[in-house]
Amino acid sequence: MVIDIHYHLFDKNFGTPDEWDGIAQLCETFAPPDQPITKEEARETLVPQMFDPTGEVTVRNLDNWGIDVAVVVAVDSGLMHGEGEIGIEGQNKFVADAAKRFPDRLIPFLSVDPRRPEALDLVDRCVNDWGMKGLKCHPDTGWYPDDEAHYPYWEKMLEYGLPVLTHTGPLEPPSINECVHPDRLDKVAADFPDITFIAAHMAFRWYKELVQVVRKHSNIVMDISAWQPTAHESYAKFVHILRGVLDGVGAEKVIFGTDAPTFSL
Repeated sequence: MVIDIHYHLFDKNFGTPDEWDGIAQLCETFAPPDQPITKEEARETLVPQMFDPTGEVTVRNLDNWGIDVAVVVAVDSGLMHGEGEIGIEGQNKFVADAAKRFPDRLIPFLSVDPRRPEALDLVDRCVNDWGMKGLKCHPDTGWYPDDEAHYPYWEKMLEYGLPVLTHTGPLEPPSINECVHPDRLDKVAADFPDITFIAAHMAFRWYKELVQVVRKHSNIVMDISAWQPTAHESYAKFVHILRGVLDGVGAEKVIFGTDAPTFSL
């Protein structure tokens, strides 16, 4: 069975214009050399294709790519980018509802920024009322995973036995990259050894630093999502990097993910 651990569900009312412009910028930056596209073209053509109000587009993509199951995630970036028309509670319900339509194909992960006053209550609702199975978090919006002020958040994950898919690796501004350096997982993984942390994107160019952290902790694994542009640009380079990571941490610590629909196969 092929499982994609990292797939986003989007609706046009989730984000602000600035947020969708950021997605369009990624499309321009990582476009294949033989298929260049401007940010403006991506905003008009590619971004609307990512919207999937029912989950049907996602399942169709999985079929086309030979993927059996995908973990579908919400993303709480409202405190950085501003709130979209549908707030984070509605976004989580949207993801949960899509997974209910396709229970054999989609596994829903919730997302809520721990700095929100209602964060822990929303976690309860997502798990108890909507059946969500894990957490996706984005510390790059400005919070540190190893800040003990957020430990009640991790204690809530521990209470429910939820795995945590967390962004690692540098992004373009306004993301705060010091919050997502692999070293930020070191202390929290040690303090919560019964939580499985999945370091998204293999920390991009910080993959060597991530390897050093993962080797210390049995409860951290990593996904390879969003490395498709590197593989398309230079397959030899990607294979070399991946081989080094596999040798450093073991194959059981590296899992498959796409970061679709922003990045497809």
